[in-house]
Parts: sequence; structure tokens; C-alpha cells
Amino acid sequence: RAKKGRYGYAGARRRVLVVDNEDADRELMVNVLAPLGFETRTAASGHDCLDLLAAGYRPDVILMDLAMPGIDGWETLRRVRAAGHSAIHLAIVSANAFDKGLENAVGIRFEDFILKPVRHRELLDWLERRLLLVWLDAPMHTPARAVGLDMPRVYPALAQLDALREVVGLGYFRGIMSALDEIERSHPQSAGFTAEMRALARQFQFETMSRQLAAVVP
Repeated sequence: RAKKGRYGYAGARRRVLVVDNEDADRELMVNVLAPLGFETRTAASGHDCLDLLAAGYRPDVILMDLAMPGIDGWETLRRVRAAGHSAIHLAIVSANAFDKGLENAVGIRFEDFILKPVRHRELLDWLERRLLLVWLDAPMHTPARAVGLDMPRVYPALAQLDALREVVGLGYFRGIMSALDEIERSHPQSAGFTAEMRALARQFQFETMSRQLAAVVP
């Protein structure tokens, strides 16, 4: 069965640290992940990776190259685990297929090894499994303030506003879109308001939405 397009994912932003000594490889990963809503950071060496963690940075995922000057990827991951970062999901991204089947002390399984050149689908499938992602199958292309500004802002009934506030507070993307659909059906004169809220939701600007909704007096 063909997969639907992936245009981002629901819920909180996930942080991905890309560790690779090659500029082009780091840039490639960022170019794949950033447009989908991942917060990406990069490190050019194992030491840089460990320095970021020591400074308090907490990624959800580390994508680790193996062949790097200084300490290699395996040693870097061993130190990551030794430092107590057990909640971070780890993947090896390497051109060296030989390492894929090796036993190791850091919990890297066969399926956590992504071969270069990286196939985008393989990378995104791995992130989906590890982070339990729910992909969005429609583009997030509407600028947050580009719609609704030239339309009168008419607010819906208080009960509908309260329901919208609740799902926005939960960061529940599908619930937000469902609530906005319901407002549009029952309160078509609120189209300017719902268009603006929908655009913010597609960019996951839930805090902005909460602030705006808190200031609404219907």
C-alpha cells in the first residue's frame, strides 16, 4: 500500500540532533527534517555532541555518523548512555554497512542503523516508529497571518470557543481542526476567525492560539 504524503506531524515539536563531520551530510538531513517541523541542531564531532548535552540540550533523537575524527560515533554513543541520557532515541547513519550487524553496548539494533546515502522514506519510517508520529497528509503552506485579515473577525458562541480553547491547550491537532470545522458549519460568519486559527494550527503555533483565544470576548 502506497504511503500518503508526509507534510509534518501532529503534536509537540520533536528535537533532532544530527552528528556528522561532513557539512553536506548535516545539511542534507536538516533539509529533509526542518520543513516537516522538526527542530534540528547539528554537531560536527562527537565532542561537540557531548558538549551540547552537557550544556543542557535535550534532543528526542540523535542521528549519529560513525567515522569521525576524534572520538567515533560508537564511542560518542557509549558516552551519551554513560552520562544517563537513556530517554534519547539513537540511530546510526553511516555508509559502513559492515557495522550494521555488530553487537554493541549502547542498544543500537539492526533496525536503528540507516545506511548512507540516506533514503528519505527509511529515515522518516524510523522516526515514525521511535517517536510514534502521526503524520499530516496535507501541506502546511498557509502563512499564519496571510488569511482572515481582510475578513471581519466574528467570533462564535462561547461554548464553541471554550471547546476550541480546550483542544488548543492540549495541543491536539486533529481536535483543533475538528472544532474549527464545526464552528465553520454552524457559524459561517466566523470564517475570518477560523481561517486565522487554522493557519496558526497548521504551523503548530498553539501558544499563540491560546493567547489570542484568551483575549477573545464573543
